[in-house]
Amino acid sequence: MGWLHRLERSFIKAEGALAAVSLLSLLALILLQLFLRNVFSFGFPEIEVITRHLLIICGGFGAVLATPQMRHIKIDALTPLLNTQQQTFLRIPLALFSVLACVAMSYYAVQFSMDEWQYAPSNERWALPFTLMYPLGFGLLSFHFWMLCFGADDT
Repeated sequence: MGWLHRLERSFIKAEGALAAVSLLSLLALILLQLFLRNVFSFGFPEIEVITRHLLIICGGFGAVLATPQMRHIKIDALTPLLNTQQQTFLRIPLALFSVLACVAMSYYAVQFSMDEWQYAPSNERWALPFTLMYPLGFGLLSFHFWMLCFGADDT
């Protein structure tokens, strides 16, 4: 399992770099748009579209980066009521359920991206590569949840 843990650590480094680039790009574009609007009284509508997508990318990578440390949003309401031994016992089944849910969401995100490409007007297709974040994000989440099943949360 050592190579899997090394692979996960490599993914985490790459995800962190992509998250940082996305956040810096988001901030730079927002500041540029603010400057253009306040100084020259105009802005680029494309920047608005890009910043919306970058915001989703930042949120997606935030979720992906939080998962290996078990700092992700937990929607299981009963787990806090259990003692530590019961929580440890349920850790793997809950992680496996999360893997299945994320794989399903990744599949439907691929379908969504393909539909967007097929039905989008030709002048709006330039923004469609941003929709690839959805299947990529859910795929990475499923990978990290899978690794939690093997106890790879020491990263």
